[in-house]
Amino acid sequence: MQSWVITGGVGCGKSLAIQYLKQCVGVRCVFFSSDDEARRMLELPQTLRQLQSVFGPDAVTGAGEESQADRAWLRELIFRDPTARQQLESLLHPGVLAALEEQRAAAQMSGAELFLAEVPLHYEIGITVTADLIIVVAASQTVQVRRLMERRGLEEPIIGQMLRSQWPIEAKVERADVVIWNDGDTAALEAQMLTLARPYWQA
Repeated sequence: MQSWVITGGVGCGKSLAIQYLKQCVGVRCVFFSSDDEARRMLELPQTLRQLQSVFGPDAVTGAGEESQADRAWLRELIFRDPTARQQLESLLHPGVLAALEEQRAAAQMSGAELFLAEVPLHYEIGITVTADLIIVVAASQTVQVRRLMERRGLEEPIIGQMLRSQWPIEAKVERADVVIWNDGDTAALEAQMLTLARPYWQA
């Protein structure tokens, strides 16, 4: 079984690239999303207790069974406070990485041909995720900013904070095994993902 990690910068189009790749390889692929796992962890009672302990009562809204992480509040906090970001990552990353390895092992046992893991902060977390191929989806900063404004309705100050919280895309490109450049239209992105998936698509 091949194990691939797909990463990149915010606003570079990782989600769409993954969508095309999954369509190409179909049932031969087992997919893991670090973002989905982090969201799942944020719903766990023990995580909510940790959030309140570390960040105070504003980190959680509601009470009892209605409690939930205040993601907007947390997002604003971590993009302006690097220490808070590190604290949140220390709460979530170990569990996310443990789930990744558990699902990778399950995929191997099931006879899957490809395990594809979305790890947006692959280079930032300081822990190497073992993979046969590291794929970086990249775009120019101008395109990143425009997409984040148009698709997420974000303003430039918060976008700047988000970009500064991650490695420069150029540094990620330098370390990649495969670079998917996504400054163009969706047809160009789809063509690149088809090429990447061809060995599985034709099997």
